[in-house]
Amino acid sequence: MKLNEKIFQCRKRSGLSQEELADRVGVSRQAVSKWELGTALPELDKLKLLAKTFGVSTDWLLDDEQEIPQEPRQETPPVAEQRSWVEDVPGVIGKLLRRYGWLFGVYLGVAGAAFLGLGTLAKFMIGRMFSGFDSDFFMAPEMGNMITNDPVSIMATVIMAVGAVLLVVGIVLAVILKRKGKK
Repeated sequence: MKLNEKIFQCRKRSGLSQEELADRVGVSRQAVSKWELGTALPELDKLKLLAKTFGVSTDWLLDDEQEIPQEPRQETPPVAEQRSWVEDVPGVIGKLLRRYGWLFGVYLGVAGAAFLGLGTLAKFMIGRMFSGFDSDFFMAPEMGNMITNDPVSIMATVIMAVGAVLLVVGIVLAVILKRKGKK
């Protein structure tokens, strides 16, 4: 029996859907589907997780000569034992973290640096554009002399702040996930 057939049979016997198996192994449902169809092969680390999930050895999974045993060697470990804090992050961010790991932190940091740079550039350009104007140009006497006519500068400041936060969060996330991956 071939690897793809074994994955399909073991998944069915374990009572898991393709999505549930994908969550346990840390891949997309489409990846599990491709494995079962035989159009793709799991990576070595995913193969180890499959063997652990199904309670079989990796040797058995890879050996086309051996058939599926009547009973698995061990019971499927509960999901709670296999989960880390990354697995508990919901939504799109969680999917990106599971898929890209520490690289997601790097991507986030690069995006933050880009936002910070764009905000700084906008702030610089606005300063240069309005440096020749009288300061009363931005004052609105009817509003108590509040600066009201410079929304671009305000938006540039917001973009810089968002960029700084993304940069810091990205760096911290990349460091934490990289250290977690080495353990």
